[in-house]
Amino acid sequence: MTNTFYYKGWLLFVFLSSLVHAQLPSVSFETITIQDGLPSNTTYFATQDKQGFMWFGTRTCPTRYDGSTFRSFLTPETNLVTGIAADSQNTIWISSDRNGICQIKSNSMNMQSLYKPGHTPSGPQSGSFFIDSYDKGWYSDMQGINQMDLTTHKTKYYPLRQTNYVWIKASFLEDSQHTLWAICTDNGLFRYDRNKDTFVCVLGADSKIHGRNDPIVFTKGCVDSKGMLWLGSENRGLIQYNPHTNTYQTFQDTDRPLAITCVREGLDENNQIILWIGTHERLWVYRPEQQKFYDFTNLFPDAYNVYYIFREKTNGIVWVCTSEGILKYHPQSNLIHKVQLPINLLQFSVTVNVITPDQRDSTGQSFWLGLSRQGLLHWNRKNGQFRHIHFPQNLHQAEINWIDQRPNGILWIGVNRWDYKRGGLFVYDPDSDRFLDTPLVRSTIPFYSVSFFMYGFFDKSQRLWIGNSDEGIHVLDTKTTRDVTPWNKVAQQQFQHNNNLINDLYQDRQGHVWLGTYQGLYLADEKQKRFISLDSIAIKNNPGFDRTVNSIYEDHQGHIWAARWGSITETDSKGNLLTLLTSKDGLYDRENNGIAEDTLGNIWIGNFEGLHCYNPFTKRIIRFTINDGLSQNNTLRRVFTTPNKKELLIGQKNGFDIVNVSNLMQKPVLPTLAISSFQVHDKVLQTDFTQPIKLERHDNAFTVNFVALNYTKLQNNQYAYLLEGFEEKWHQSGSAHVAYYTNLDPGSYTLRLKAGDAFGNWNPHITSIHITILPAFYETWWFRIMMAVAVLTLLYALYHYRVQQILQLQHVRNRISADLHDEIGSSLSGISIMGMMVKQNLQNPNVSSSFLDKMMEEVHRISGSMDDIVWSINPHNDELSILVSRMVRYASELLEARNISYHIQVPDSIENLKLAMEKRRDFYLIFKEAVNNLVKYSHCSQARIVITVDHHHLQMTIEDDGVGFDPTTHQDRNGLRNLQKRAESLKGSLSIRSALGQGTTIRLQFPVIH
Repeated sequence: MTNTFYYKGWLLFVFLSSLVHAQLPSVSFETITIQDGLPSNTTYFATQDKQGFMWFGTRTCPTRYDGSTFRSFLTPETNLVTGIAADSQNTIWISSDRNGICQIKSNSMNMQSLYKPGHTPSGPQSGSFFIDSYDKGWYSDMQGINQMDLTTHKTKYYPLRQTNYVWIKASFLEDSQHTLWAICTDNGLFRYDRNKDTFVCVLGADSKIHGRNDPIVFTKGCVDSKGMLWLGSENRGLIQYNPHTNTYQTFQDTDRPLAITCVREGLDENNQIILWIGTHERLWVYRPEQQKFYDFTNLFPDAYNVYYIFREKTNGIVWVCTSEGILKYHPQSNLIHKVQLPINLLQFSVTVNVITPDQRDSTGQSFWLGLSRQGLLHWNRKNGQFRHIHFPQNLHQAEINWIDQRPNGILWIGVNRWDYKRGGLFVYDPDSDRFLDTPLVRSTIPFYSVSFFMYGFFDKSQRLWIGNSDEGIHVLDTKTTRDVTPWNKVAQQQFQHNNNLINDLYQDRQGHVWLGTYQGLYLADEKQKRFISLDSIAIKNNPGFDRTVNSIYEDHQGHIWAARWGSITETDSKGNLLTLLTSKDGLYDRENNGIAEDTLGNIWIGNFEGLHCYNPFTKRIIRFTINDGLSQNNTLRRVFTTPNKKELLIGQKNGFDIVNVSNLMQKPVLPTLAISSFQVHDKVLQTDFTQPIKLERHDNAFTVNFVALNYTKLQNNQYAYLLEGFEEKWHQSGSAHVAYYTNLDPGSYTLRLKAGDAFGNWNPHITSIHITILPAFYETWWFRIMMAVAVLTLLYALYHYRVQQILQLQHVRNRISADLHDEIGSSLSGISIMGMMVKQNLQNPNVSSSFLDKMMEEVHRISGSMDDIVWSINPHNDELSILVSRMVRYASELLEARNISYHIQVPDSIENLKLAMEKRRDFYLIFKEAVNNLVKYSHCSQARIVITVDHHHLQMTIEDDGVGFDPTTHQDRNGLRNLQKRAESLKGSLSIRSALGQGTTIRLQFPVIH
């Protein structure tokens, strides 16, 4: 949130000058206005529903608040909303100025008006809706009281005596005995008699009881924890009515009469009972045990009207509805209290640099405050009194750096004198209330050219150690006032060489003195008269590490903590590094300066961006800022503890902050999460989140806004979420409380949500939302089955079509084969027979005999080719095994006829192989051509034919031991070219290896399909 008045935040802190409850409570308020989303600053009413959401009635409309965002209900138009209540079903009932009684049901979150013309005598104007313990609704109009049955919506009207008052007549209360009370402006206080179903005036103008008919103008009231009625009035102040004795008392501010608009019981920061009082000008507090009123004067710049005050029972949050917005007081956000210095004590603005307990007070309730100028203060915590001690000669320009109080009560004070005059050490005697001029103080004057006494203390030997950053250290004997510094000037100059300035000087419980310098952590060794560097090797050898030490602290274990630039280190007495904290661990600023340890063992660190707490057990750093109650984030070198270490005291501008460690560290009761909104594509979906949510396929992107309804500052809550079915690890989203998912696949998911506090305490209760993304019609099982059936039907149709095509093709091939065999084959056979007959009848010799021989030879050749064609066309010969058998038979006949010894090797596993007709023909013709060439031209004595199948490839090798030839020479024959073309047609390769006198090898390889 942001604040109109301060630091662009939404927080307005109001702190008073004392923590004792003799005055205003030391509390802080947040302001919530239209800049936060509130539909109107003018807020008339507040309540909380069963889930924990806050509801506010504004001048514009009713609105729901989750601690982060508002959800306003603008239709139907309501205008002034002066009453809101939630029934047992968590239906919200609203009384309005424009549309009468309206209701918002939790499952739909839609507002509807129940008003009907003539429903009430005065029209739609209604107010102060109230639900009693009998689940009856009560509201008022400008003429009387109405009772409503929440189920049937039937109403009963109770008229009131008409007066000059024109507005809503009554508001309602119910006491611990379940008696209903109506507070009726100028008519009086009425008790409802359930047996007679009537209202009886017991106090005010309409009372028939003698002495009770005073003309009191009542406003709003409350019932306290003892059952007493506290009533506000315009003309009689605060009224307490005892329903047990039917007696009353009035209480009025003695200085000025108060026109009280509302009242609510509450508790202050010390758990003392108070009454929050609203008037037409501001917020007040009434303390019953004192019978005194105290007012908050600076909550808003101008006067404002307080209309209603609501206090949550579970966590004590107070919501103040005003004309300028909402004021919220949350006890959990008020664990850091501020004490302001009395304005009348100081001339100028100051900073509290040092806070140390007054050793004379054994109760630990008195403190000395060292200021940045104008001296020091003594603060008595018991009575809240401050006493100002001025430096001698009205020295105002002296900044106190340290205070060391001796056992005799004397204060030794080291300062930076900004008037640049000599003398930076002062001694103050509280008993005589005067500054002392001692020899020891005078002996320190020559030590430094500029009187900057930045650090100092008395050691166990009662020696005084003093020093500053660049002029070194001096040790003085308090008895002799002599300088007994173990290191001479040259040694110190060598130590401070290369700008090794000294930032801090610290004495541990063993009496050892530690130095924090620009070059790290050192131990002052008096015996060896040297300074020993105790930074670990890990620190020294880290080139990116800034070794500068700003301040030093020893914890309860004797470990040394060093606040450095960019880090915090913990070492043992020997310098071994135990802990190293950096920005990765949660430090928000590089300049760390100031360390303290509380009674729980937590280490508190001051820097420019807040107060940091390191828990050595959990190894976590928690940061506190102005959002948690600090006056300022800058806590550099101003972190101190009370003697019992149960509280921290943080020096601030014109005051100091008090941190109660136990309260701050206690494990809070974390509320369960509430779903603030569920959006699908930026459209709010209102549903019952305990039931599964079903989303259409196109609605697979959703946003869930969830929040812990504890109404603490947003950064004090931590959130995590996990979508089961989509991811396996939790999203640690910090203070962000929105889960967003998009493009989810159809299926069932469970969104897990959880919340924790800034200390890492997670609520064990996990909120779950069950979400189902419905599949699109094309992703459903029935659609997939239908598509599978369609695809299978199509495939079967294609298969059936293909089978028919193959059968038809085989039929054509069979017919062609038969036609060629029967027609052309028989014709060629006839020609051959006739040729033989003609040749036999020719007289020898005859010139035509040679032509007849050529004709018959050609007929035989064509007949052979025709036979091959008929064989290849026949589909019964598609199997490779049949083709190979024919090839083997063909080769055997030729080779045996020429007396050539041969070896033929064919594979056994070719029964299931088939070749297409075209491939079968090309393969056979390549084989036939190669064998013919071998028989005709090789003049070989041996031949070898090998056919193999390997990796879906068919290989054929034909080799002989004949005369061979040179493949590189030009050949006029077409046979070799035909072999290559047919091999290419087979998408294979053909290689011919031969040489003169070395035989010939022909190798063919081409792919086949099983």
